[in-house]
Amino acid sequence: MSVRSSQRWAALPAAALLALAVTSCSGDDAEPEDAAESTAAPATPAAVPLEAEGLPEGASIGVVVSLSSPDDSGAQWNEAAEGAEVAAYRLGLGGTPVDVVAVDDRGTVEGAEQAVQDLAEQGVAGVVVASSGPHVAGAVDAAAETGVPVLLPYAPSPALPDGAPVWLTGPAQTAIADELTGAIDAAGVSKPVLVDAGGGELPTLAPAAQRALAVGAPVSAADRLATEIARLADDAEVDSVVVTGPASRQAVMVRALQGSAVSLPVFLTPDALSPVLATDLVEADGSLASEMVTVGEDTGDVAALEPGATGESLSAYFAAVRAAAADPAVEDFFDGEPFSTIAGSADTRSHDAVVALARAAAEAGSTEPAAVADALGDLQLDRADGLTGSGLDFSSSRALPADQVVALQATSQDPGVRPVSGSAPAPRLFWFAVPRG
Repeated sequence: MSVRSSQRWAALPAAALLALAVTSCSGDDAEPEDAAESTAAPATPAAVPLEAEGLPEGASIGVVVSLSSPDDSGAQWNEAAEGAEVAAYRLGLGGTPVDVVAVDDRGTVEGAEQAVQDLAEQGVAGVVVASSGPHVAGAVDAAAETGVPVLLPYAPSPALPDGAPVWLTGPAQTAIADELTGAIDAAGVSKPVLVDAGGGELPTLAPAAQRALAVGAPVSAADRLATEIARLADDAEVDSVVVTGPASRQAVMVRALQGSAVSLPVFLTPDALSPVLATDLVEADGSLASEMVTVGEDTGDVAALEPGATGESLSAYFAAVRAAAADPAVEDFFDGEPFSTIAGSADTRSHDAVVALARAAAEAGSTEPAAVADALGDLQLDRADGLTGSGLDFSSSRALPADQVVALQATSQDPGVRPVSGSAPAPRLFWFAVPRG
């Protein structure tokens, strides 16, 4: 099943384009107290429209999502993946439209392989696999077979065959493990208990204790495990908790820890950046006020309030999110619902992956996959090219440099850079960089 976005943004009048270049709006209590040392006003954003000079007419880019997956590790990114629509919106505003074709891989190896093959047959210039989990291996295999370039913004550790046109544009597993271990050390704790909720071990972490929470285990199992962790903490055997696994299972474990009154710092793998964590935590009567830390690129809502290049690029992104949400012609991938219904979740990683593929096709002057892959391999992109992050270097299969992966702390205080959807918007967590040192 697939859906194609139309080229509906290419002919906006100049006055409308100027109206889009506005600063992010925030309420009186928008910035978290501990998110920044100053109260600097939001930076003037970069231009909202993006141009990709040389992009062939009728260019299209595929996006693979998992409407369902056995452990929810792929499905947790479905709404975040809608950032691809924001990229298409901005390119259309710049007069170089690109179609986005979304396909469901059903969360299986066979489905992922078939999804990429189907998109290749439809003539896409490249594919963004907006999913994670073991089944992503099928998409990697299909890339090697078809030659269509594939970008992975959410899957940290797939096996990449030599010569396959596949790039990680999100954090690699090694960078995740190193930075998360560093964040634990920086927090002054030294005896973490590792709860494996489907994410496996961290190779750089030597936990004081290790426990497993099966992905299909009932909530009562998490409650029992939290009670045990509370006992370990009372006996000074552990002083922190690390949870690896899909956001839905992280939410179960965090809620259980809260119910057991465990007041230990909690460290989570980057699955926590999925909108699912906050939604599931609140639905389970948990609190968003827990002390939670994860790792990732600092390109979230809070960073849009920073002065300088970071704030400018993110302000432009969120201006585009607001504009797309206000346009009734912009819809989500599959449901035909207004984009405004998912604007609170569309993230920057899927946006940047689409921008990168569009830049490569423009550089090649072609949408032929081999030409796009060759061009992509020579590219180094940054904010000047329309990225929200500080850079992607495609000379390596791990395009996101490890030093861009930082510790991020959660807050429930909304910076106010996104549109408000409805009278009861979905619960959300916002993440800001933990100062180094």
